[in-house]
Amino acid sequence: MNAHTIATPAAGLPATPLRLHIGAEQTVIAGRGGHESAPPVALPIGSATVARRFKHSPPSAAEIENAIMLVEDELFRIHRANVKESTLSTTDASIRALAGIAGVAAQPRLTLARESVEQLFNRLAAIAQGRPLSQDALPATAEFCATLLILRELMQHLDFASIDVES
Repeated sequence: MNAHTIATPAAGLPATPLRLHIGAEQTVIAGRGGHESAPPVALPIGSATVARRFKHSPPSAAEIENAIMLVEDELFRIHRANVKESTLSTTDASIRALAGIAGVAAQPRLTLARESVEQLFNRLAAIAQGRPLSQDALPATAEFCATLLILRELMQHLDFASIDVES
């Protein structure tokens, strides 16, 4: 396996659990447990990396579009990774915060659906296109926007329906 391969189960085996961590400088996708897991995939896009591209607060529509292209380019490097039989989880506090803003009830283990992430992103896009921030309780910090954007693109391009957020 090369550094951009994510292990997947053989037919009939349970889904491969993958762990996501969106750090400041990189995003890491790794298998959880098991000695046969593929090596972690580290992409050079993190919340701070992407946030540095935003010159406005909240970011402009053009800045968001440029950040999407950056993230998509990195995800393209691993697009052949077959994760269709995988589940995604994280312990990231930033993703737990996203879930709370999306209206998911706080509990030790919760599930954030891709549709909820998309709805949050649509709210961000509306703000970037001119909706007054006072009309939405969405945080507009560069790191929040970057984390949301990375998570959205990853879930869309690698086709994850949801992410489990654990304490």
